[in-house]
Order: sequence, then C-alpha cells, then structure tokens
Amino acid sequence: MARSATPARRTVLKTVLIVGEGDTEKAFLDHLKRLYVTRGCGVTVTVRNAHGKGPGNVIDAAMRHAKNGDFDIVAVLMDTDLPWTDEVRALAREHRICLVGATPCVDGLLLQILGERIPAQSNRCKGAFHAHLGRKPFVREAYEPDFSKLLLDMKSTTIPALGKLLALMAGQLPLSD
Repeated sequence: MARSATPARRTVLKTVLIVGEGDTEKAFLDHLKRLYVTRGCGVTVTVRNAHGKGPGNVIDAAMRHAKNGDFDIVAVLMDTDLPWTDEVRALAREHRICLVGATPCVDGLLLQILGERIPAQSNRCKGAFHAHLGRKPFVREAYEPDFSKLLLDMKSTTIPALGKLLALMAGQLPLSD
C-alpha cells in the first residue's frame, strides 16, 4: 500500500513541569494529571518531587529538572508555612518559575477543597487531613475517592491555588496574585 503524498502533521505539545515540595504534593499533582491531561489534549505535564527542605530547595529542584528538558512552563507547588524570601521569589522570577502556594501547607489546601476546617498549624493540618483521608496520602490512588473532577472543577473557582494548578494542567500560565 502506498503512503500518502502529504506527511502526517505532528501536533506541537505545550510542555509543563510542576515540581511538588514533597510526597503528598507529588501524589496530588499526579492525580490532577490523570484527571485533566488526556491523550490528544495538546499538553504534556511532567510532575517531579523536590523532597522537601524548604522553598529554596524546591526552586533549586525545579531549576535542575527544567535543565533536563525543554519546558514551556515551569511551576512549583509548595507550602507557605516557611517564608518565601525575597531571594527565593527573585530566583523564581529570574528562571520564569510560577509559584503556587498551599496555605499553610498542601494538607490545608486539600482540607479546603474538601470543605473542611483548616487548622492554623501545618502539623495539625496534616493530622486532620490524614484522619479524613483514612489512608496515606503519598500515592495518586489515595485521592480518587474524595477528589473527583466535578469537585475540583467547582472548587477551582473559589480556591486560587487549585485554579492555578488546573490552569497549569491545561498548559496555561496562571495569572499572578
């Protein structure tokens, strides 16, 4: 059988790198990716884990991972319980890294999505979220029962951090605060 005279067109994908501060962030980002980044949507999302150690390390990890690929958008999801210094913000700006903050931590963001009360301290947020979830939040599958696409879509209009994450999953650079 003869080949077509016109070559097949390749779709240029928008490439996004999102680095989560730790295991919980990575698992939640993987869940979002599974729900929102489908074959043929024009976006490819890579999720990486910075393994904690504060905002400076998360930015450094994003810069290291970004060097290994040609990404259109680079973003980080990190807690706000440790201060984001002017130096960290400047480094992110210099390397065009979008900052997404989870207040006071990712567990607080997840409780907010579920409509639960958010304790002021990170360790209490973690305890409350783990108790609500009833399982360890370090794997993508842990989020399937409670974080449906319908719930996430509804909450994304009222929770800025979630709205930013969903924009990133769509290959769009979210507006800054």
